[in-house]
Amino acid sequence: MIGYQIYVRSFRDGNFDGVGDFKGLKGAISYLKELGVDFVWLMPVFSSISFHGYDVVDFYSFKAEYGDEKDFREMIEAFHDNGIKVVLDLPIHHTGFLHTWFQKALKGDPHYRDYYVWASEKTDLDERREWDNERIWHPLEDGRFYRGLFGPLSPDLNYDNPQVFEEMKKVVYHLLEMGVDGFRFDAAKHMRDSLEQNVRFWRYFLSDIEGIFLAEIWAEARVVDEHGRIFGYMLNFDTSHCIKEAVWKENFRVLIESIERALVGKDYLPVNFTSNHDMSRLASFEGGLSEEKVKLSLSILFTLPGVPLIFYGDELGMKGIYRKPNTEVVLDPFPWSENMCVEGQTFWKWPAYNSPFSGVSAEYQKKNRDSILSHTMRWAGFRKENHWLDRANIEFLCKEEKLLVYRLVDEGRSLKVIHNLSNGEMVFEGVRVQPYSTEVI
Repeated sequence: MIGYQIYVRSFRDGNFDGVGDFKGLKGAISYLKELGVDFVWLMPVFSSISFHGYDVVDFYSFKAEYGDEKDFREMIEAFHDNGIKVVLDLPIHHTGFLHTWFQKALKGDPHYRDYYVWASEKTDLDERREWDNERIWHPLEDGRFYRGLFGPLSPDLNYDNPQVFEEMKKVVYHLLEMGVDGFRFDAAKHMRDSLEQNVRFWRYFLSDIEGIFLAEIWAEARVVDEHGRIFGYMLNFDTSHCIKEAVWKENFRVLIESIERALVGKDYLPVNFTSNHDMSRLASFEGGLSEEKVKLSLSILFTLPGVPLIFYGDELGMKGIYRKPNTEVVLDPFPWSENMCVEGQTFWKWPAYNSPFSGVSAEYQKKNRDSILSHTMRWAGFRKENHWLDRANIEFLCKEEKLLVYRLVDEGRSLKVIHNLSNGEMVFEGVRVQPYSTEVI
C-alpha cells in the first residue's frame, strides 16, 4: 500500500481560479496512478477561516473554494473508480472559534457552554504546552477563560460531555455515508489527560466503524504501541525522522536503533513518511539534502516494512523550511510544469521555495530518467509488485555506519536490501553498490 498526503489548496485547480479544489483532484488521478498511490490523505477540507483548515467552523460543509457536496461526492467516486481510497484529515479535538457551538456558548447558552472546557477557580491559568511553552488558557473580555491547547482560535471540546462524543460520531457516520474510506485523526494523543484514558476513548470511539484510521501520536514507542492496537495504522514519526538524520549525518546507527524500536514486532502497520505539513520538507532537512541523498532517503522509505507515505511534492524534491508562524511555506503550489502556466496549476500564493523554472516540476522530471520523480516512480513500481512488504519481518545482516543490509521476510518470500551511505562504491557478498545507492536482491 502506498499513501500520498495532499494539501488540496496547493495541488490542482479545476475551475481556473488558481486554488486547488475537488474538481482539480479528479484531474490529478492519472498522475497519482503513475505513482502507484493506493490512498490519498487530504488535509482538512471543511469550512474554516485558516489556510490550513484545522480550525473547523462547520463539519457538514466544505471550504467554498474547494467545492460543494456534489463536487466532493463526484471526486470520491472518481477516486474509487480508479482504485484509490480517500482518507480525510479529521480534527475532532477542538472546533474553530467561529463554530456555531462556540459562538452560542459565548452568548451564554448553557447547553453549548458545556461543549467546551472552561477554567474554574482552581485552574492554573499559566499552564503551558509541553512542546513549546505556549499558554493553554485564553481570556475573554468578560473574565472567563477557555481551554485551547492549539491556540485561541481552536477551543477544546469537552468530551466529559457525552453529547459532544455523540455529535462527533455523527460527523464520522455522515462522512462514511458520503464514501470516505477512513480518517487521519489530528492530535489523537491529546483527547484525554492520561494514556489509559486516551486509549479507552479511542477504543470506544472507533468500536463500531471500519476504515483506514491514521493516528497522529508523536510520542515514545510505548505510547504509540498502545494506540496502534486500536487504530491499525500509526504515523511513524520516529523512523521517518531517523531516515533523514541518518542520511544527513552519513551514519546508519540512529536509523538502526529506530527500526528496532518502531518497526520490529508490531501488531499494527507503521506508516513511514518523508515529511509532512508540520516539518521542513525532505529536500530541506537540516538546511538541505543533496539530490542523491534525497533519492537515498526515498529508497529507504520504499524498502522498509510498513506503509510508505509521500507528502505531495517530496517526490519532486520540493523544498520548504518549517518556521512558525508562517508555516504555509511548506505548502507551496505543486509545480505541474516548468513555467507553472498550465491548466490545473494552482497559484494561491507565490512559491516560497519552488518557483518556476527551478527544475522542480512534474513536466520536467518525467522527461528525465535520473530525476527524483523517475526514481520515486521506479521504487513505487517495486513496492506495487511486492505488496507483502507492508507486513514483512526485518532481519539485520550488516549494521555498519555506512552500510546497512537487511532481509525482508514474509511467508516464504524474502528480499535482501543493501543501502550504501558512503561516497564510494561498496561491496557486500559480491554485490556492488554505488555511492548513496540501494540494491535489492
